[in-house]
Amino acid sequence: MLHGIALKYFVEVARCGSLAAASENLQVAVSAISRQISKLEQETGTPLFERLPRGMVLTEAGQLLAEHARRTLLDAQSVLGEISSRHATSNGLVRLACTDGFAHVFLPDVMMTYHRLYPQIRFVLQSGIPEQVRHWVETGAADIGLGFAMENTHGIELILQSCAPVCALLRPGHPLAGQALLTLADLTRFPLAILERGNTVRQLLEWSFAAQGKVFEPLLSSDHTSTLHRFATHTDTIALGSRLAIHGLPDGASLLAKNIDEPLLQQRQLQLMTMKARRLPAAVSTFLRLLECQLQQALQA
Repeated sequence: MLHGIALKYFVEVARCGSLAAASENLQVAVSAISRQISKLEQETGTPLFERLPRGMVLTEAGQLLAEHARRTLLDAQSVLGEISSRHATSNGLVRLACTDGFAHVFLPDVMMTYHRLYPQIRFVLQSGIPEQVRHWVETGAADIGLGFAMENTHGIELILQSCAPVCALLRPGHPLAGQALLTLADLTRFPLAILERGNTVRQLLEWSFAAQGKVFEPLLSSDHTSTLHRFATHTDTIALGSRLAIHGLPDGASLLAKNIDEPLLQQRQLQLMTMKARRLPAAVSTFLRLLECQLQQALQA
């Protein structure tokens, strides 16, 4: 029988990659954590970690148990939260993860709407590249993830998936503003602003240019979409990103989203995700329904 305390220790070691780091985070002796890990390995009849000189790495069996353990611990927290919420007026936490473009206006607006309905619920919002967003959801570090991908991902539950092609974002007075559809050749005529490496926009654009035997050197690279939007609003620079990224922005009316006639740039998918088969706390489920509704409205706008 797998015990809760053993699973807790196991998950922390898997997350940290070492007994020492898990010991420090949990404030529990290394020996105690090691004993619990050994008991788990005895019960499962197989090693759960590879013991390496610089840390511990999950075996294939360990990865399977880690998925189960994270979900089990989160489900237990969810049930405890539902019980305690019946006896408390201030309870509930929604942990969100997203790619940068959603962190500036879109998600804060949804959070404000939710806050007006449920002022006692707290939020945590972290942003990163798509791989980080999916990892945070898969490992339970975030309840809900919102980001982009070029293919389906195992280990997550897709609540909503929609085509989200890479667009050219430019000011109304831009020389290309009158064109309904742009080409890669059009993009080469003007300076470009794009997110740093590790995101779907940059990867797809690099593939598209490479397929035509071309390379591009952006005028501006940044980790923040707001920087790209601001720069494109006041210059002839073309920012590359999502139509949804300018939805609701103060400068949104000053930027036009133009489709680009390039098949590779149509392959990107918007994904709203949660951990697979996880029981979500009531506060998270309610927020998720609101977020899904707001996303569908924005996609249809």
